[in-house]
Amino acid sequence: TKANTAKEEIKLKLALGKRSYSCLTSLPMAEVPIQAVFSHTTRYCLFSNQDKLMKIIAYNAIRCALKNGIDKDFPKILSLLGGSLTKQGQVKAANELGYVSLQLAEKIRDDLEYYATCRMAVYVCIINLQSFSSLLDPLLQCHKDLKLVGVVETSMGAMLAYFQSYFAAGLELGPVLESKIAVLEEYSRDVDRPSFLLSFQVYRQFALNLRTRTDKPTEFAGEAFQEEDALSKLTGNAHKMALRDSSSHRIQLAFVFRDEDTMSQMLTTLKDYPLADQLLARLHNRLAFTGLAAFELHRKGHGSLLKLANDILSHFGQLTKCGSVNAKPVYFFLLALKGPNRESYKQAIDACAEAQMVQLQAMAEERFAEYLEETDEALANEYTASAYWHFRDWGAHAKALKLSQKHQFLKSSKRKNEKTEALSDADTSRKSFGGMTPTY
Repeated sequence: TKANTAKEEIKLKLALGKRSYSCLTSLPMAEVPIQAVFSHTTRYCLFSNQDKLMKIIAYNAIRCALKNGIDKDFPKILSLLGGSLTKQGQVKAANELGYVSLQLAEKIRDDLEYYATCRMAVYVCIINLQSFSSLLDPLLQCHKDLKLVGVVETSMGAMLAYFQSYFAAGLELGPVLESKIAVLEEYSRDVDRPSFLLSFQVYRQFALNLRTRTDKPTEFAGEAFQEEDALSKLTGNAHKMALRDSSSHRIQLAFVFRDEDTMSQMLTTLKDYPLADQLLARLHNRLAFTGLAAFELHRKGHGSLLKLANDILSHFGQLTKCGSVNAKPVYFFLLALKGPNRESYKQAIDACAEAQMVQLQAMAEERFAEYLEETDEALANEYTASAYWHFRDWGAHAKALKLSQKHQFLKSSKRKNEKTEALSDADTSRKSFGGMTPTY
């Protein structure tokens, strides 16, 4: 009950005195067998949503450590507690625990499995204030370490988070990325993990839809992933989770390609999923584009979406107040779609540029240009051209091509401070798509 949790929290505060969690980093190493029990039970509590019980066990583990020292299980316990606090919106406390866990993990580097598992849990479930791009190298290293010691599930979980973080950061799409994903697909087949295989196939098809020309860019019916066929083979919770992941990526595509019918369809699918997830980058991507699509459709008469959009706006607003560099551009973009005006759009574009999230900057610039078309055509064209170049920087050549087909002036557009690059539809097709699709 809440009373049990409050009682244990008071005991922990008394044990800590006026010290913060950082005092745990100075504890000596020792043999503390009970910590293994604490570690196993907190893990199962976390993944069965027994958050109150998990807190009580973790608080007791910390008190035990203060008396007896720490062993290799203790850093993981702190990381699991941090993951629970993140789910509950206690971002600052969770991140403090995350960084303490990382420091403690350095004391157990000799045990590669425990060391990598702890670090992976922190990067995937807790650290959401620093940029997603800064997490890529640590996540890749966790994957390599865990694969080396034979921990298959956790090693593949690290790569799920890696690609989700890559997409959230707006880093360049292209054949190299798709080749990396294809390697993980093959690994999933080798170790017989069909759920992971499906996720990686979704990721590769998502990248292909953005980069290569297709008649229906918001549908998954390509060389990497056939959604209808794949989902028809799944039932129960496996189908529910696969549908969530597939729809989360399709709503991003629908927002990029301005496909209102698909946006509406995906919102119907996603609206009942909780505003929480153990994988923070996956949650970021889903909520960001669910919120953006909801506000965009609300302005066009879909009144039932406003509560969902406002709930997501509040989520990113709280993260922004806590200092999240990932949440800030999304928050201001959401505000711009909720109350579009020159100032709100400029603030959103500046926030995206500051965070170097080129994909969001391109989308915000395109919508600002559309907003300006009736009152300031010259400035609208300027922002359209900027959006076009930023879509190309992202590697979303299919979207850039659609813009150039819609706006004829882009065919002779030049980038500021760069040489003129005249583009015809044929040139764009040849440069962006000819020979670019990798063969595996």
